[in-house]
Amino acid sequence: MKTYLFVLAALAACGGSKHEPAAPPTPVGSAAGSAEPAMGSAAGSAAPETGSAAGSATTEGSTAGSAADTKVAGGDKAWKDMDKKERAAFMKKVVLPKAKELFATIDPKMDTTCKTCHGKGAEDRTYKMPNPDIKPLPASEDAFMAWIKKNPDEAKWSKFMGETFSPAMAQLLGKQDFDPKTKTGDFGCTACHTLQK
Repeated sequence: MKTYLFVLAALAACGGSKHEPAAPPTPVGSAAGSAEPAMGSAAGSAAPETGSAAGSATTEGSTAGSAADTKVAGGDKAWKDMDKKERAAFMKKVVLPKAKELFATIDPKMDTTCKTCHGKGAEDRTYKMPNPDIKPLPASEDAFMAWIKKNPDEAKWSKFMGETFSPAMAQLLGKQDFDPKTKTGDFGCTACHTLQK
């Protein structure tokens, strides 16, 4: 049962780095089809700067139940209310530093940049999320479980993405982290990763 729950948690996580951690095949979140800045993808460059898992970037009084209205970066606006310029500044000031910090805990040599999550379109801002430039994930739970079972590195990255990175990114962006048990939440692996065809 614990293994199954771990896999479900892993499936809800985002994945991606130079090692391209495993990310869940469960379609998640509204971020999946948006072209807004990459939210905590496993790819790494657009990760937030949350010192302790994203809590520092939210304003006081925000709760998990009202994540969509959470104000970010100690500012007066929620992610959903920011314009493109404000989002870009937030990604640079908060998300990228946090992503670097988090990815360094699993791979101290990893070079986390905007391209980590946004791929080649990061420079000219032509990227789309989820981003096909980062590792596509297995499209079914069975395929995902087989993938992480045969590759310990992918299992390690999947665990990190599901338990650490994705929740931190979701909180920074005022999203609700996907919960594989309840199938609720609007931010998970498919916010950044496409699924294999």
